[in-house]
Amino acid sequence: MSRVKKILERAVQSGRVAGAYLFVGPPGAGKKEAAENFAAVLGCKNQDRIAVGPSGSSIKIDQVRELQGLVRYGPSAGRYLLVTVERADTLTDQAAAAFLKTLEEPAPGVVFALLAEREDRIPPTIVSRCQKIVFAEKAQEWEPKAEFDPFYDKFRSLGDKGALDLLKFSADLHKERERIEDLLYDLSFSARGDARRARIILDTLRFIKRKANLKLSLDVMCLRLGSKNV
Repeated sequence: MSRVKKILERAVQSGRVAGAYLFVGPPGAGKKEAAENFAAVLGCKNQDRIAVGPSGSSIKIDQVRELQGLVRYGPSAGRYLLVTVERADTLTDQAAAAFLKTLEEPAPGVVFALLAEREDRIPPTIVSRCQKIVFAEKAQEWEPKAEFDPFYDKFRSLGDKGALDLLKFSADLHKERERIEDLLYDLSFSARGDARRARIILDTLRFIKRKANLKLSLDVMCLRLGSKNV
């Protein structure tokens, strides 16, 4: 937390405050607390602090449109207005497209702090416009999910399998396409002791997020996971 505080304080002191920041990290890592501290460092009064979060399970386009109206004229009581977007990785596609326009043409003095657990669920066009700060100091230990139990043992034994078994595992994953991102993300956490495997899974997640062919992406991933040399 102190590392992040120093980074943000230096940005304010040097007058080099970015228009948007992406705070990425697990639950309990201190992202929200850092955003609140950032508002204080920026000197934001209460009326120049806005928070947006999911309505239900996601942040919707109507919320973004309302936000656009609130930030149109910039801060009202000081130099900066800080907008905290909690769980920014739940923006719907429509909301993300509308939010991108706000990032591209911000009013003077408006600063955004996007809080997220999953960077891969945020469009690259938004990520590229943010200064990213990774929170990992209080990362929670990974715990297996009962719903994914059938996949853990199969995943661990992939290195001993031939191509047919690897493609069969790919087919099993493909059957879970409705929750494939959550499943792959969970498998990447279970592989944290093997950086190569975790990287292969996270690379595949990015391809899927960019609308790559799901079956082909999973086939390639499983073949790479089964190889000791790739």
